[in-house]
Amino acid sequence: MNLTFDITAFRAIGDGKTINTEAMVAAAAACREQGGGTIVVPAGNFVTGVFQLFSNTTLRIEKGGRLIGSPNRQDHQVGTASCGLLYALDASDIRLTGEGVLDGNAVPFFSTTEIVPLGSDFLVSETRQGRDGRPYGSRDISHGPKLPLGRPGNMLVFGRCKGLTVEGVTVTGATYWTIHCADCEDVTFKDVKIENDVTIPNNDGIHLTTCRNVRIDRCNITCGDDSIAITGFNHPLGEMEIALGLSGIVGECRDIVVQDCRLSSRSAGVRMGYGPNPVRNVTLRNLQITGSNRGIGIFASQSDVSDIVVTNCSIKTRLFHGNWWGRGEPVQISAVRYPGVADLHHVRNVLIEDVSAIGENAFTLYAEEEGAIDGIKLVRIEYTLTTGELFETWGGNLDLRPAADKKIAVHAGGTAPLWSIGVTHLEQIDCSWRTDANAEKVNSREPFIRSSAQP
Repeated sequence: MNLTFDITAFRAIGDGKTINTEAMVAAAAACREQGGGTIVVPAGNFVTGVFQLFSNTTLRIEKGGRLIGSPNRQDHQVGTASCGLLYALDASDIRLTGEGVLDGNAVPFFSTTEIVPLGSDFLVSETRQGRDGRPYGSRDISHGPKLPLGRPGNMLVFGRCKGLTVEGVTVTGATYWTIHCADCEDVTFKDVKIENDVTIPNNDGIHLTTCRNVRIDRCNITCGDDSIAITGFNHPLGEMEIALGLSGIVGECRDIVVQDCRLSSRSAGVRMGYGPNPVRNVTLRNLQITGSNRGIGIFASQSDVSDIVVTNCSIKTRLFHGNWWGRGEPVQISAVRYPGVADLHHVRNVLIEDVSAIGENAFTLYAEEEGAIDGIKLVRIEYTLTTGELFETWGGNLDLRPAADKKIAVHAGGTAPLWSIGVTHLEQIDCSWRTDANAEKVNSREPFIRSSAQP
């Protein structure tokens, strides 16, 4: 028998004003005491601070129901960490379902007039604009990233959980990562819609850190930051916003399938790599990535990335105002040293096939030392390089951040349809590399391939 726990039975009020944290905590506790069941959020606007879910719990948001994060920063503390809306730790068999909405209520936590400034993680003098003696970038704030004003942490956090399913729900208003799975296993996302403000930084859609056996099916994700991130993070890096659920994880992020999804981002549609644990055995298929700063990124910065398959994808990228990572490339595979890390890590064994793309930067392969990227097979790639209205201020650069060497972090390059440096065992089969009529500013209409990172 599946017991149900309607939050209104615990005195929750859906008036869009009352803070219902006590009711949410009480409903979750009652469900736990009965050995599991379904917590029901009926129609209404229910504001709450952070609360915890436990094993064998389904949280169902009914049609017309909206669970909204409190606008008060103090309502999101979990010890010394922070969480936007809800979390589960060391739990199993948790489900989030329904036709309703989970809303992180991001608006109160960001400036409407200020954006994140250009950082000190690269040298402006190394950009195409800097080398030509012209300003790099612009002060236009229309694309963000908006300046944070003491925001809560990741919105939905699942740490060390097994048997997690998120299906059918709509998630919006994330102030930091939207859904964070840390050291989780046997996870399914299906028919999930994530609709974030695209001018807000760090609001990754689904972020998997050192997880195993994950399937992401038929999801529509629009974010300011990466729509899907597949990383080897294992600790919070001193950031309370991502600390919850990260505690010295040892392992790999592996056996991930992402398919039949529509993605859009000011950063990457899909990002792989980052963090000290390796990433391997990832399949991306049937993806539509549109209106993104970067399509697919594969990065060996703090650890190795290997055994990646990308198949049957459509990618459209462009330049944006603002200090976002990425400069319009449809695919970037890079291996560069990470700040503070002595070792250079590797990308190995990547198959990319049946990809059609158009973008404002090169299809980029960049190894800081020859052989750091090895075994790249490109099959039936059709790519058209173009240039748009922001090329003069932002374009014509490779963005390899974060990089220990600031001279290469953002530097002039990428002005050919394929830009490959330092890659060994690069194979191309039936690939078409083109530039269109708008790409008169590019350096080369043919692939640029060099065996060494040194000129």
